[in-house]
Amino acid sequence: MQSLRTASATLSARLALALFSLAISLQGAQATPPLFERAPDGAAIDGQRVTQAAGPRKQVFAVIPDRTTGRDWGLRYLAEAVDDFNRTEPDAVFCVGDLVQGYSRDHAHVLREREDFLTIVGRLRMPFYPTPGNHDVVSGARDSRDRSFADEYRTLFGPLYYSVECDLASFVILNTEDGEGQVQPGFSDAQLAWLDTELATLAARGKPIILLFHRPLWDVKSVRWNERVQPLLVKHGVDYVIAGHYHSLQWLPPRDGIPFLVLGTCGGAIDQHPLAGQLQHVSFVIVDEAGSIRVYHQVAGCTLPADWIVKEDQDRAYALKGAKDAVAIVGAVADPIGVGCEGAIKVELRNPIDREVSFSFTHTREPQPWRVTDRTVDGPIERSWTSRTAIDTFNPATTDLGTPFDLSLPTTPLKLAPGESRVVEIGVRSKPMALPPQPAPFEIVASFTDSRERSVPVVLRQRVPIARAIDLQASADAAIPYPIAVWNWSEYDTAEANATARFSLGQDGQSLRIALTVPDRRISGDARPTNARSALADPLGDAVRLTLGTGGAAREFLVTFRRENLAPDVRELSEGQSRAELRPSQAVTAAFLPEESRWTLILEVPKSALPDGASLDGLELNLGVADNDETYHTQWRSLAPRSTPARLRIPPG
Repeated sequence: MQSLRTASATLSARLALALFSLAISLQGAQATPPLFERAPDGAAIDGQRVTQAAGPRKQVFAVIPDRTTGRDWGLRYLAEAVDDFNRTEPDAVFCVGDLVQGYSRDHAHVLREREDFLTIVGRLRMPFYPTPGNHDVVSGARDSRDRSFADEYRTLFGPLYYSVECDLASFVILNTEDGEGQVQPGFSDAQLAWLDTELATLAARGKPIILLFHRPLWDVKSVRWNERVQPLLVKHGVDYVIAGHYHSLQWLPPRDGIPFLVLGTCGGAIDQHPLAGQLQHVSFVIVDEAGSIRVYHQVAGCTLPADWIVKEDQDRAYALKGAKDAVAIVGAVADPIGVGCEGAIKVELRNPIDREVSFSFTHTREPQPWRVTDRTVDGPIERSWTSRTAIDTFNPATTDLGTPFDLSLPTTPLKLAPGESRVVEIGVRSKPMALPPQPAPFEIVASFTDSRERSVPVVLRQRVPIARAIDLQASADAAIPYPIAVWNWSEYDTAEANATARFSLGQDGQSLRIALTVPDRRISGDARPTNARSALADPLGDAVRLTLGTGGAAREFLVTFRRENLAPDVRELSEGQSRAELRPSQAVTAAFLPEESRWTLILEVPKSALPDGASLDGLELNLGVADNDETYHTQWRSLAPRSTPARLRIPPG
């Protein structure tokens, strides 16, 4: 830990002057962010008070939601919001954190993201007051003791918590990644003590008090919100609470008369229809001299009320998207290599919400904008606009629009009452293929009527499982390349093409050789020992997971790459005395061949690595590839779906 603090301090010292100089260069007469009071090392001092000059008797404040995404398309929404603000001229612009993607171990990479953000908001013609989010201060090392990114934030953006006195209102910005000295969810006792004192001072002004912070910590049990935080808000008469983080807009019922609001995104990653609470928007807070507060949201072409999406409707959308048993696929189709296929799968549908749901099946086509049809709160007037979410989140690397499979999907919607379930059979056909295809994609749209009588579509993307049957060849050159594909859709998957794997017999005729080629623009090593089952689900670097056999007899191997030289490290999962462990493999070996924009891994699997009593002929197996790209989360693709592992065959002769 001491070495981590030393390295972090050294890095902060190197960057401090450069970051401070950049901040000053981006600040004009109206600073963006303001010229906060700073310590001798250039870092902004936490807990200070910023006094803003008097404005009109009615003040308008804008709030920017999350901009978390690893793709440049998110910056377009932020830039459009800045243009909107410069036209509508609010008195000040705030935010609810997650200004950059962050979550990296690469400080230079995050610095570029922060420069991109500051360059855009630097065009504002009014003050901008930032709020830290988890993506702004958490390190990709997953070490809550690593404060280097939080320190860089303080140097470049400002304090982690502070207050702002405006003419007609007071704002308090809090740091939700303050878990008692650790960069993790929570409010430290020190910050809450400051909050108690600061709220008392601000309450004496007699102006409305609005709290802004990132993570909705009232949902985090360890924070003990009702015991530690809510009493302070009630005691000092806080008037409004606004947070972010969920990427889904929702207005919550007031607590002790205090409204709570969670914002959506402004450039952040979303994957659902706006009527499911996910939209690119900004929010406005209007405060008048009588102390009343009004909030509304704005997308291109219209404004939206604070309760445009209420929690009960958001919960229904969550239940449809998040319920694993709302859609379940049973069965698989044969690989069409050489002979084609004609088969069927079963799709089990279940309605998990308290309203009727209509399930419609569609083929996956070239993505088009979604049309949002909305009804105004005060009357039957309908308004509509388009959302680019379907286009922005489309990943051609994982979705084969030219699939060779012909799917016989239901042509009429299936309506299910609350709790009702139904099984649908889908016919699947394919002509003979020379190479194994990706799984065929299709979509199920689950629609319900919300509390405002609007039809809310929730898109549930699906893949047809394929029962891979792999003929082992005498050499890798003669073997067919099988795609390592996506079987369960994720909006977070990377944009690289699929890896491919070739399966052949070893020289002794009894062992297995796997030649894996992986397109990867950024190879990532793992500096930590892989000693827990969690490393299989979310490794810290690129990884390969090999599962031989099924059930309790299966053997699992994980290949990671040492951070210092990318040498492969092969470990086998074993059950330790108290938990699952990954121990050095005594059987499977690996050779690593890095190239520009890709890498190759040769796995040698001797007979001794197979489950007891198993042979290569008929062996069930799966092979997964994880792409980390020096970031916090790791995305997996696999040879076969988890429910239907591939099967090896040794051809006659």
